[in-house]
Amino acid sequence: MTEGASGERKALRQARRRKEILAAAAEEFATCGYHEASLRRVGERVGLSKPSLYYYVSSKSDLLAELLSDAIETQPIEVEQGEPSERLRAFVHTHVSRVVNTVAGRALAENSAVLMSRSAAPGLAEARRHYEDVLMSILKAGIEAGEFRDVPLRPVVKFIFGGLNSLPQWYEPDGKISLDRMVDDIMAILLAGVLNSDD
Repeated sequence: MTEGASGERKALRQARRRKEILAAAAEEFATCGYHEASLRRVGERVGLSKPSLYYYVSSKSDLLAELLSDAIETQPIEVEQGEPSERLRAFVHTHVSRVVNTVAGRALAENSAVLMSRSAAPGLAEARRHYEDVLMSILKAGIEAGEFRDVPLRPVVKFIFGGLNSLPQWYEPDGKISLDRMVDDIMAILLAGVLNSDD
């Protein structure tokens, strides 16, 4: 085996292990909450001691930041292309589907107070800003196109995330309201607030 092939396999093993650790961290954050979450238990979920876990991660905030970064990287292409209102709907649908249907999404939504905190660790605060910037860029594009009215971007972004992240607390995926209907209702409320009434 060549040195290059050996290095490739090692990198793949490390990437797989990192993915397992992130899944375990999502479970821990979703069930215990960020403050009560334990890196020891995260390690136990994947068969690693706490010292061994530190080979892959440096802190709980590092794990939460990576879960958020992963959410950005897995956004569908529709979030980046099309008319601003279409991109907004794609963003809302993706976010709502994630926080309602996935463990990682619930972990992020249920720990949004940690994410939004002014005292968030630097890496976590940076990941949060990057995620907020995705939504901000959609609203900004709508304003520049004259589709959305000129709203204060940062406060509106935080308001939207606050509402969307509350969904796991009350929405029942198996209830009478489908996910698509929920997204339609949310979009109706959002667009009522941001559409340019001069059109």
